[in-house]
Amino acid sequence: MEQKVHELKLINKLGFSCYQLSTVTDTLVNAWQMYFYTTFCNISIAFVASVLAASKLISAFLTPILGSVSDHLYQTKFGRRFGRRKSMLLIAIPWKVGVFPLYWIPNMPTWYYVGLLLLTSFVNPLAIVSQGTFAAEMARTPSEKAQLAGMNQVGAAIAGIASSMATVYFFDAFGSDNPMTFFIAALVYDAVSLLMLILFYLSVFERPVDPKFLAEEMAKKEKHSFVKSFRIIVRDFRSAIQLRAYRLYLCMYLSEQMFRSLAGTINTYFIVFVLMLDPKVVSVSTAMGFVFGMCFLGFHIWLTAKTNGNVTYRIGGIAAIAILVGFFYLGVELPPNTELLLIIFIVAMNFGKAGLVNAMQYTFAFIPDIDEVLTAHRREGVYSGVNNFLDVLFTTLEVVIIGFLLEATGFVKNSQTQPDATVDALLILYTVVPIVIISFGLFVTFRFHLNQHNHKLLVTEVARLKNGGSKADVDSETKRVVEDLTGHSYEECWGNNDMLQVADVQGSAAGSTAK
Repeated sequence: MEQKVHELKLINKLGFSCYQLSTVTDTLVNAWQMYFYTTFCNISIAFVASVLAASKLISAFLTPILGSVSDHLYQTKFGRRFGRRKSMLLIAIPWKVGVFPLYWIPNMPTWYYVGLLLLTSFVNPLAIVSQGTFAAEMARTPSEKAQLAGMNQVGAAIAGIASSMATVYFFDAFGSDNPMTFFIAALVYDAVSLLMLILFYLSVFERPVDPKFLAEEMAKKEKHSFVKSFRIIVRDFRSAIQLRAYRLYLCMYLSEQMFRSLAGTINTYFIVFVLMLDPKVVSVSTAMGFVFGMCFLGFHIWLTAKTNGNVTYRIGGIAAIAILVGFFYLGVELPPNTELLLIIFIVAMNFGKAGLVNAMQYTFAFIPDIDEVLTAHRREGVYSGVNNFLDVLFTTLEVVIIGFLLEATGFVKNSQTQPDATVDALLILYTVVPIVIISFGLFVTFRFHLNQHNHKLLVTEVARLKNGGSKADVDSETKRVVEDLTGHSYEECWGNNDMLQVADVQGSAAGSTAK
């Protein structure tokens, strides 16, 4: 039997949002880092894109490793004292806040920026993987999962509003053409980020560990060779992808992430070079979008709790496609009221983005529950790691392709204007490509049958099996739902498979198949 469940209180929900509040630093990175390096550090856009991609890929390859490590940290004294997830935060937070301002020191040698980005890529995954586990760790019911997904977005929206408005202030005070403006902003954002990360750490909690599982972990405490450890990581990655619900979730999630990553990467370039507006419009329009996004988010939280993630995803996706058509009109026609229309469209776009993100954060919290009925284990860390790996892999490749495409069209660094070929490419990348990406995600929602009723059946079945119930007594509806969401026959579920086995160096099977 599991230990007594920790009650999810309001203070925990508010504290959970503090991680996203700490991402005021990310807003500066997403909107301005590439622009800063190409404009003030005299680095080509293709090289910047390559370095940023390399840094993200290193982080990506580490996340599934750290996710698997996190799930087994109770094997160590450090993990048992501070928790599987919070132990990693204790390592990540000091580095994360200590290094961030160093990104924004201008006129340093190119190797300085390269080295800093690559070194940081080894530490950032610790925080990313840990944060990704807590919604599933803390929430038990669909309502709690919806609330945490909403609080996550509220934190991100507030961070976006605050950092965007502050950036406008810094531009007015120190000048948008002054590289030290970005360094000063980084120092302020970093102090806020540190405070928010501390509050996050103090507010979140982990799911109590089943004493039986802990005993199994301690029994497996023997040291593994590097080869066997690597095989365990590969096993965890492979077993996650074998879950049908997770594969469908990934198609929707990666569509949403690649759309938002694409918009974030070239948003500044689109506004400055395609629409030919002042750079300050970037921050003003972003801040306005976030303000209204808070209102939109309230609607999406209500809608998701009343229906399911698929419905919210479809409404958000259709709205986003409609607004992208509007952006295309602005880029082609350049009407006299372009600036006003841009702000209106960006505000409206946040309705679509809020729906897509809310749907995916809500849905992800259910994935470990579906995995549990298949493997008979809780593996939040594995899914957080794999999720971040695939997210970063796809969005990074996207950034690299963008960088080389723009370079191929004749992108000119340190310039206030760009060739017509570059302008056309920016327009297509900002509008047409995202429409195709979102449309694919919308198609997948009709194949993904996760809803609150089906989730309740899963949770009830897991509880029945944990209490010694026989698999032979399963009812037909539960069996159908389990098979649809897991992609495996019911007879293979509850550990009756080889998904968590791994061959040792000699090729013998490790672990026995649970019956």
